[in-house]
Amino acid sequence: MVSFIVVLFFTSLVAGTKARDAWPDRDIVVVAHRGLAPGYPENTLPAFRRALELGVGFIELDLRMTKDGIPVVIHDDTVDRTTDGQGEVGTFTLAEIKKLDAGSFASPGFAGERIPTLKKTLELVSSAGGKLLLDIKSSTDLDCEKVVRLVEHYSAVKDVVVGARTVEDVKLFRSLNPDIRILGFIPGTRDIKQFVAADVDIIRLWPRWIRLYPPLVEQVHELGKPVWTTAGLAGREGLAELIKLGVNGILTDLPEVLLALLADIRAEHTNQ
Repeated sequence: MVSFIVVLFFTSLVAGTKARDAWPDRDIVVVAHRGLAPGYPENTLPAFRRALELGVGFIELDLRMTKDGIPVVIHDDTVDRTTDGQGEVGTFTLAEIKKLDAGSFASPGFAGERIPTLKKTLELVSSAGGKLLLDIKSSTDLDCEKVVRLVEHYSAVKDVVVGARTVEDVKLFRSLNPDIRILGFIPGTRDIKQFVAADVDIIRLWPRWIRLYPPLVEQVHELGKPVWTTAGLAGREGLAELIKLGVNGILTDLPEVLLALLADIRAEHTNQ
């Protein structure tokens, strides 16, 4: 029995190694995390324009609500890190938040850039034929119906994926518009099945989960869902590892690096 287990483990290890050494023959969705392009301030219109120029598949952005109920694009729950102001986003009216400098933290050349509204972002991205992943931050203040109605107003339902962090949010978005696509930002691997049961379209897995247990990606695929992952500042080697582990989409802070890698992979496939 022991020898059988050893042989089985060795066979699985060899098979897994071969799988990781091969480029999967599937398209990888490039997602500009926080709308980032190197040198640009995150979650701002200039960054979104640059991401569109690069040709990314999706621009991921983060939504919060102002005091007067306007969805704005900012990652943190405060304005402290990315603007010249201080305080929680929800304590500012739109007029007040528009006065903040949201560009200088990245470079003096972006001084005076403002925190964009979802409305302005949809205008820009929809007119350019781009696609958005909306990260819905956990908040009792965020009006999800207002978000969906804005998406509908710009006829962007097919070009938007909503990122939901709870099963309750998944059900809410499904009730608001059954055609909108939903990505599950699952809190843990044990939550995969309940998010799938709630009818998400995509599952986000953290790289550390995948590296710790590579079969997890295939298990999600067997449930009929693609896997996206958040790679952050991972470079070419780290991105290549995630592709070989079978993911379908990558949220990256370095879209140029990922796009170049994918171009090289396509060239390699062509030459085989």
